[in-house]
Amino acid sequence: MKKWQKSTLIVTWIAACIVISVIYCEVKRLDQMRSDTMESDQKKRSNRSTVLTTEKQTSLENPTMQQNTEEDRKAVFEERRKDPLLLLVNKSHPLPETYEVTLATLPDGHQVAKVMYDDLEDMLADAGKAGCSIIVASAYRTKERQEQLLQQEIRKNMRNGMDEKEAEEDALLTVAPYGYSEHETGYTVDLVAAGNQMLDDTQETTKENKWLQKNCAQYGFILRYPKEKEEITGYSYESWHFRYVGKRAAQDITSDHLTLEEYLN
Repeated sequence: MKKWQKSTLIVTWIAACIVISVIYCEVKRLDQMRSDTMESDQKKRSNRSTVLTTEKQTSLENPTMQQNTEEDRKAVFEERRKDPLLLLVNKSHPLPETYEVTLATLPDGHQVAKVMYDDLEDMLADAGKAGCSIIVASAYRTKERQEQLLQQEIRKNMRNGMDEKEAEEDALLTVAPYGYSEHETGYTVDLVAAGNQMLDDTQETTKENKWLQKNCAQYGFILRYPKEKEEITGYSYESWHFRYVGKRAAQDITSDHLTLEEYLN
């Protein structure tokens, strides 16, 4: 074999060895990377498992964590129920027999709880500045007046063709029997537009009622019987019926779209 041929073979062999060595090293590197990735994934799974196990153990060992949350909620509700402005009066919560309220007389002769007088006057004055003319259609009622209104509604229904039972059931959807009416608390007013003093579905179409529903919470009032809450309140929607609960509660109730029942329970 010629000398130059031998040199070519040697160079070829060396090149082949280099290529094989490079391939071997690359294979080892890839294997190491896969191994590191698998080990890392395993550690992550192990860590997650440890965290979950620790959380579970913590929950089991410290049941007070969940209890505290529930107890805190109960404490909040209990504190709210102590607030006299949040007195709940409905078909299942009668007015306490010992209930007393200090009244103040509005310029039109209606009476309301003294504690809400200034906020009500401010609300009516600001509504006037906004171009709204609002009239107090009803406010505080004695138990005698409340019973009189219920009997009037029953008689009206009977004149319209209902039997006595039907007439009473229908009347109780809008008028409470005495002892169960918010009007007896002094915290409730029926507010209507001067240009439409009807207590019916047309009231919510007036600019006055729209202004009230938008702004009443700023003065401590809520729309007491809102739409789609009849099963909770026990009463049909009344766009004119506003209840004083204080500014903080009113803003919370209104912003969260709650009824007084939901806010207290």
